[in-house]
Amino acid sequence: MTVTQLDLEHFRCHTHATFAFEPGAVLITGPNGIGKTSILEAINLASVSKSFLPVSDNELVAFNASGYRITTKVRHDLGAALTISIEFDRTTGKRISTSASGPTSAQDLIGLIPCVVLATLHRELFTGEPAIRRSFVDRILAQCFASYKHALWRHRTALRQRNRLLALGHGHDSELEVWTEELIDASCEIVQRRWQFVERFNQLLDDTVRELHFNHETIALQYELQWLCTYDGVRSDSLDLEALRTTMRATVEELQAVERERMTTQWGPQRDMLTFCVRQRPLYTVASQGQQKIALYAIKLAEAAYIHHVLDRAPILLLDDVFADLDSTNVGMLESSIIEHSRQWQTFVTAPSDASLRHRTNFHHILLGKSAESLQT
Repeated sequence: MTVTQLDLEHFRCHTHATFAFEPGAVLITGPNGIGKTSILEAINLASVSKSFLPVSDNELVAFNASGYRITTKVRHDLGAALTISIEFDRTTGKRISTSASGPTSAQDLIGLIPCVVLATLHRELFTGEPAIRRSFVDRILAQCFASYKHALWRHRTALRQRNRLLALGHGHDSELEVWTEELIDASCEIVQRRWQFVERFNQLLDDTVRELHFNHETIALQYELQWLCTYDGVRSDSLDLEALRTTMRATVEELQAVERERMTTQWGPQRDMLTFCVRQRPLYTVASQGQQKIALYAIKLAEAAYIHHVLDRAPILLLDDVFADLDSTNVGMLESSIIEHSRQWQTFVTAPSDASLRHRTNFHHILLGKSAESLQT
């Protein structure tokens, strides 16, 4: 897929701005605070309806404005055009529509424009809480499988209702049993899909790590379900939903007393452990800051390859300030890799300038000037 045009109104520092893009590698440069990252945020909004930064929609609205509007024009791999419009008003909220189906929901938007993001804060993928890595996997699978999006929604609903009943002391009533069965069904689908993903993703990650010569090491995403009562056997049963349901029901029985005492659910994929490892050790404990950044890039290439394979549609890559904190050798290696992969995936890269790039002519360059409206292509 290719983003061909982006129109921004009152979005961050962009009061009124229009950008035209070409396929391949797009380099966006300019001083800090000029709106480089905001362009990537807007594209991400067209993909999953929210920023990749931990901000609310209100924080995306330009100063003294009542709301923002983003219009994104995309061309599919086979040539079909699609326009996605997102409007947010501080009073009435968010409205999303597409040229294909008119008004749509945020959930239905996910997957129309598959998108892969690498931002500076994503180093937390290595050092942060397990929930960050669960969200990483969920974002990929939600873009690829509508059934997974629905399973996540069912799981959130059932978990909330079940915890409410446990907090009220309803340890054995029929309503609790109904929500327990719903939570088991949704959890089984999530766990099964996560197992399938991790096994395939690690194969792709191994390929990208070899391509980048990552310190001659192998990186793997380790998946553990320590909350499951027969955890040791779950891998062989991971493709069998009925076997997984049986194991999960046994887990519920085993944890009944603990749940009554703690008054909250003690099992389910919200407790899954995911860790990026090198030699069975957490990656951040054995890799330098520069190596972690290269490892993140390798992970994002594997993510793009997975999405492309499953959807048979080329995702869009958004790489924010990707060259920062790297030595000249790694900048050159990363630059060459970006140019090579941009032949199959349109790739947006932000940087303060192109001075450190040896092959800058291979990028479609957008220079942001002294104001957000001073644009050149």
